[in-house]
Amino acid sequence: MPLNAGEVLRDRYRVVEILGQGGMGAVYRAEDVNLGVMVAIKENLFITEEYARQFRREATILASLRHPNLPRVTDHFVIEGQGQYLVMDFVEGEDLRQRVERSGAVPEKVALPWFLEVCDALSYLHSRTPPIIHRDVKPGNIRITPDGKAVLVDFGLAKIAESGSVTTTGAKAMTPGFSPPEQYGTGPTDPRTDIYSLAATLYAVLTAAIPEDALERAMGRMELTPLRMREATISPSVARAVEKALSIRPDDRFQTVQEFATALRSASTVEEGIGGYTLPIADAEQLPEDLGPRSMRTKLEAVGEGKRRLPRGALLAALLFIAALGAFAALPDQRARLAAILAGPVPLPSETRTLATPGETPPATDTLAPPSPTATTAAPVVLPQASDTPVPTPAATPVGGGVGQIAFASDRSGIPQIYLLNVDGTGLTQLTSAEDGACQPAWSPDGVRLVYTSPCRRNREHYPGSSLWLLDLESGEVRQLPTVIGGGDYDPAWSPDGKKLAFTSQRDRRAQIYLLDLESGVATNLSSGPASDFQPAWDPRGVQLLFTTRRSERTAIWFMPLSGEGAQRFSMQNERDDSHPDWSRDGQFVLIERAIGGIPRLVVKPFEARDRVAVQLCLEGPRAAQPMAEAKWSPDGNWILFETWPQGNDHNIGLISSSCTNYAELTQDPAYDFDPAWRP
Repeated sequence: MPLNAGEVLRDRYRVVEILGQGGMGAVYRAEDVNLGVMVAIKENLFITEEYARQFRREATILASLRHPNLPRVTDHFVIEGQGQYLVMDFVEGEDLRQRVERSGAVPEKVALPWFLEVCDALSYLHSRTPPIIHRDVKPGNIRITPDGKAVLVDFGLAKIAESGSVTTTGAKAMTPGFSPPEQYGTGPTDPRTDIYSLAATLYAVLTAAIPEDALERAMGRMELTPLRMREATISPSVARAVEKALSIRPDDRFQTVQEFATALRSASTVEEGIGGYTLPIADAEQLPEDLGPRSMRTKLEAVGEGKRRLPRGALLAALLFIAALGAFAALPDQRARLAAILAGPVPLPSETRTLATPGETPPATDTLAPPSPTATTAAPVVLPQASDTPVPTPAATPVGGGVGQIAFASDRSGIPQIYLLNVDGTGLTQLTSAEDGACQPAWSPDGVRLVYTSPCRRNREHYPGSSLWLLDLESGEVRQLPTVIGGGDYDPAWSPDGKKLAFTSQRDRRAQIYLLDLESGVATNLSSGPASDFQPAWDPRGVQLLFTTRRSERTAIWFMPLSGEGAQRFSMQNERDDSHPDWSRDGQFVLIERAIGGIPRLVVKPFEARDRVAVQLCLEGPRAAQPMAEAKWSPDGNWILFETWPQGNDHNIGLISSSCTNYAELTQDPAYDFDPAWRP
């Protein structure tokens, strides 16, 4: 019998409602009366002694998981004669089943980032020892949070793989259309089981149609309908990747989630280079009249809507792109300047470059400004060869900082904390031990003080309820900066003179840009209007700010003076999903994270010629398809620091030359590393 609203489990969890119910139990939303927070409780009705032992073992393993796209397991218990219960974070938002039923098929460029996040979560589960197989991936178990993240929910039981890649005994949940043949008892389940279910889920989200049941296909009674026969706007490469992952035989699928994620990353309906788009046009004669987008139902049913055609807006975008290319070609001086910043210094393998001492004129080959004039000692940097292994080797960094060190956030201790690291990968030092976690390090211009955000339990775009904290590395003193209760202060950015902090705050309900005078402690709201503004970045003169704004469903870059009046758009109208701006030290160029085909890439755009299209970094070569997020220019402008996960699961801190010829990953820990920041 399902639990009723108002029932209290273990004198702590008051049931609010049933979220879902099946033959093996139910999932409930409940209130943790001790902490006053909402939780999700997964119930399993298999209560034999064998299952109880297995439950305790597996629940302990699940409770050790920490990943931003997975809920955290906080408690587990058995009620004799009633059931087994797993308590998890309650994830706010709408699941993909609800989304498709409400709005129909989700566009490819919207869906792919979510599924890459789920790939990341599954890869993390599969890499555990022993591996953890989810075995119930489906649209209803992927929730999209209010800040746009995908979270894989509904952990069940009997999912811990033993030796030989076979899951332990237990109830197997089958969902027609989403479960592969082996889950019906035709063979052992392993990570390829989740690959099939994830592909079936992506199929359903992109087409609003559930794929044909795997067992029926295995018995030859049905065949899989190709994705592009249901939805012509799906790119051929995405369709091929999904259909391969839906192979009946596990050996014919991708063998790891990383392989599947890599195939999805390199494929997209929108392939953006220099502000342009390529739009696949399907052969209309290949589309049967009786197939088209369908509403998702609990069983397979066909509702024909006729042939799909290329939208007029897509044709208009293509024509605008051709016009943009013509305008860009007419600016040889601007193209040459952009080429210079992208090329940067390309050293010979044995070449060594010494950065200019403050006050000296930088070498003629340097394209950007020298290091900050507040640095006390120049740090000689040996530029690496064009390979994946060497990295710049810094000299000893004195108190006061130097270009040879970075700060970053990592959950390697269980919850995110701030770490210090030399750019040769040595000298890892934990700087914070915040009980609720710490992230978003921002250095003062003298490199002695560090502002960070806490609480921070995982990498997010917004941190409601957080505060800013100041760490003095000389004295070790930590203090909280002025805030309001529950204000939600984050995204700290120091002014070039070190006297002010720009930051994001939710003290006025929505995200707004604030300016804090560090001497007086007075904070001023610079934002106006109904938009959500965040991620401020100072120009080198300290007179204006770039920031990310969300004025519709997409993000763009805007800028404004310190008065907050007269904000203007920096991203062009067709440049959307831009975020995390970073100004070059000479103030002439802006480095931006842009979602291209659902993958974060880096683009460079001149500030003064902001009506010109941006140029993508690493447009060709081995890094062309690599995710690059939250990037920062080095003080000398020759290097770029960023978060990356080229294998789809392991988030590391990457370093690359502005020419994209020299690359290394500074961290290689299986933990989640993010928010890198150069020490001035």
